[in-house]
Amino acid sequence: MSAPDHKYYPITGVPVGDLDLPSIGFDTPVPIRQNIDTWSKDPDNLKQVQLFVLGLDRYQKIDPSDRDSYFQAAGIHGQPNVLWDEPIDPKEAEGKGYCTHNNILFPIWHRAYLALYEQRIYECMLEIIPNFPEEDREDWTELAQQWRLPFWDFGAQFTVPELCKYPTIAVPTFDGKDTTYNIPNPLFQFRMPNHKPMGCAGVVDFVTEWDHDAKQKLYFSECIATSRQPEEGDNASGTATWKYGVVNNSKVRDALTAPKWDGGGEYGHASEMVHRLLNVEMDYLTFATTGLQEGDHPVEKDLNLEYIHNNIHGWVGGEHMGHMSQIPMAAFDPSFWLLHCNADRLFALWQAKNPDKWFTSSKVNEFLQDAIGLPEGSEITPETGLRPFHKDVGGTLMVSSDVRYPFKTGHTYPELQTWKYEQPGYDNKKFQADLQTTINDLYGVSRKTLLDAGSSLAGVEVLQDSCKALDFSFSVRFRKYAFGGDPFWVRIYLSQDGTKQTPSTDLLTEVYNFSQRPQDAAGKLACANCKGNDKNGLKVNANISITPVLLSLAKTGRDLLSLKKPDVLKFLQERVYWRVTRGGEEVPSYELDPLDLEIIGATNDTTVFQDASKPPLLENFAKEPTISGGKDGALSPHLKQPIAVPPPAVPKIPKASLKVNTNRTFKESVKADAVVLIDSTSLNLTPAKTKGIDNTQFYFTDGKKGEGNILFLLSIRRAENAIVFNSRIDGNWGKEARVSLEGRFRTDKPSILVHDQGDGYEVFIDWKHVFWFEKRAKDKVAESIAYTVNNGQKSVWSAGLNVKVYSSMASLFNH
Repeated sequence: MSAPDHKYYPITGVPVGDLDLPSIGFDTPVPIRQNIDTWSKDPDNLKQVQLFVLGLDRYQKIDPSDRDSYFQAAGIHGQPNVLWDEPIDPKEAEGKGYCTHNNILFPIWHRAYLALYEQRIYECMLEIIPNFPEEDREDWTELAQQWRLPFWDFGAQFTVPELCKYPTIAVPTFDGKDTTYNIPNPLFQFRMPNHKPMGCAGVVDFVTEWDHDAKQKLYFSECIATSRQPEEGDNASGTATWKYGVVNNSKVRDALTAPKWDGGGEYGHASEMVHRLLNVEMDYLTFATTGLQEGDHPVEKDLNLEYIHNNIHGWVGGEHMGHMSQIPMAAFDPSFWLLHCNADRLFALWQAKNPDKWFTSSKVNEFLQDAIGLPEGSEITPETGLRPFHKDVGGTLMVSSDVRYPFKTGHTYPELQTWKYEQPGYDNKKFQADLQTTINDLYGVSRKTLLDAGSSLAGVEVLQDSCKALDFSFSVRFRKYAFGGDPFWVRIYLSQDGTKQTPSTDLLTEVYNFSQRPQDAAGKLACANCKGNDKNGLKVNANISITPVLLSLAKTGRDLLSLKKPDVLKFLQERVYWRVTRGGEEVPSYELDPLDLEIIGATNDTTVFQDASKPPLLENFAKEPTISGGKDGALSPHLKQPIAVPPPAVPKIPKASLKVNTNRTFKESVKADAVVLIDSTSLNLTPAKTKGIDNTQFYFTDGKKGEGNILFLLSIRRAENAIVFNSRIDGNWGKEARVSLEGRFRTDKPSILVHDQGDGYEVFIDWKHVFWFEKRAKDKVAESIAYTVNNGQKSVWSAGLNVKVYSSMASLFNH
């Protein structure tokens, strides 16, 4: 239930004079969301750019506990998995989130999300302006009112935007003298305003140190700042590079411009993806999401906005856990908002080309979404609330129809200035011709190459005003949660000579699985949507044209004779191979079964016109079985992935992550000869400054969940330089035993071993005998373990302990 006195944050959009934004139409001029590099490099925009930087800097410095902070806005997308601006029972949201990946609401939910972000920066600008001299404030205010969030056109601009490249940036002083000083650049990375790790604000790690099955260990609680494309090792727990963040923008550029042979360097990897997205006929449901619908699925329906967006996340974040490559943390990287602003622009361009295409209704479980306020099986319509975004202080939720068009929140994009046309609107023929010209010029890789090559390429039919040829593509389909939610890449390669595999130079195309684990490090459900998708075996899809590479090869005479179908199919059969990589490592063949991987080759007829205002004709899509495959990794036998033998199975030892001030029930009772091994990732022997007892302890009980008799207790008393042992049976403590703490811990990642010997417990610290404690209740067995620290004190050990239980001492050493 909502609290009646709660004042909601109203998302109304940046004002456009005194106009009523919801009533704005196609004929009303509104400010433009501009290309960030074009805008920021224009000297005439210098002051507005500086104001944007100052506003974002102010926004990022708001306390993370404040609802209106950058931290909490970023957290809506994932971590720390808490309610935002919704005074409801937290149980209603437990294990759920807001973000709508793999769902028809994906584009429109993010449009509302951007409106919140844009509006908050504008408000921060207004808070800054009073610091300038009174005579300058009117000019600064006008700049704020005309400002809109810029976009990063990743389909035409293949490096991180200039404003994001450098760790410091110049901003004006407030004295009106046109002088500047440098500040940490809020677009380079986000930094916690209190200089404390994100864990202090609720961000948790997603994989424990001891989860050896996980390829990626997510230590995001340790971060003070965000990372972009870190190198292997930069993301290690406890390192300064991970704590303070590492930003490798040159690696982002390398990822965006691969493969190097695509379009002769004039276009990036995403260019043709965007061109096809905006030109192939499709309905809204196909356009919106990667969620693969049931039944026979034609390859042209593998095209969608979401997979392109996923790839950009992967290229910016990198293999080794950069924030942008991980759903729970992506929105903390400032580049997230620039990427999504362009994704929204592509959505708007598609809408302008397809003004009558929208959605009427869909069931939640059709797309396996389990977000807050969207119970499984409920109906989604354009009037479904886009939680947690409200449009008034009373809590009225925004809905898709509120933000169907960008101008409804006070902005548009350069290509969509409809008021400039004699008959404003998307159906204006001149407007449509100009829009298509822009799309062709910006993204038409294969169009340009075909027109340039013309009759010099066999297999290309040159007509009076156009060229016609076959287009070749690969659809990639796989189970999104095949590896428990870990992100991974499916990469398709083209062998240079048909015999060697050189992945560093053979890359043809790739698809990023942008996902997360359903549980956090303690096994607590963090995303019910992910869990449901995992349970239901959600399959996702992408379709990528490889024609630009084939055209490049055919033009240069590199072994491809022509673009005729028999020649291309034979060429691909002999040279194409694919692999799955996870955390920077190739996934061995024996782990690929859960992926249910499909690589589906396809062709379609393509006609491109000399007149750039004409859209290409992309039609007659057909699957090509001779260039389709699965988990074997190639079409040609000598390029297939070697069948690796899995390592010998190691018996799984029951284990659990035990957080401080919690308890865990053993999977099986700890009986005579059983061993409990407790590992910590840190050690702190500095005595606590406290009036009470300096006490960190763990204990075994004969009841579930830490209840019942305490059969064995080990307490570290740093201030007393002692280790204390005791038990409490039927409410009565026994006589405590003590040994000196001095020299007992020999490493900074200690292990404590407790061996149940029937009549007592033998204790080892770092594999050296410390004490033998006689049982007071020899007929009782341990059922659970608890780990506690006295109030206000820092623990001797790490915030989470790893607990493993072995049935006997022999099984411990055999393992």
